[in-house]
Amino acid sequence: MAALACEEKILNHLQEIVMPTPDFGRQWHQTQLGNVDSEIARLCAICDVKILDPGIIERVIAHDETVCGRKSPEAFRRLRGLIQMHYALTSDSILGLGAEESGKILDDIRSRLRSQYNLGGER
Repeated sequence: MAALACEEKILNHLQEIVMPTPDFGRQWHQTQLGNVDSEIARLCAICDVKILDPGIIERVIAHDETVCGRKSPEAFRRLRGLIQMHYALTSDSILGLGAEESGKILDDIRSRLRSQYNLGGER
């Protein structure tokens, strides 16, 4: 229960720092999302998590470490936090750039990361 309260505080803090930034433009959003998603992919490789397989993201968010092919509690904890950061940055991007432009950014990032990592999901 204490861990959950701590994670809620971290998420609230992240939401405070990641404020809507409509004036920063596409490049800023692409860089922020790209950096976070690259680290998510790296942590997935460490934990052997196929993050793009159906239902896996939800299970990571729900603290289900059984999605890991390799145990690494610290990497899994960081992975979970970065997924939450990804969602916050995506929301920010949609507010600043719109859903279509944000979708293009995410598609480009996914394509790049799929060429480097086995993330699961359809290819």
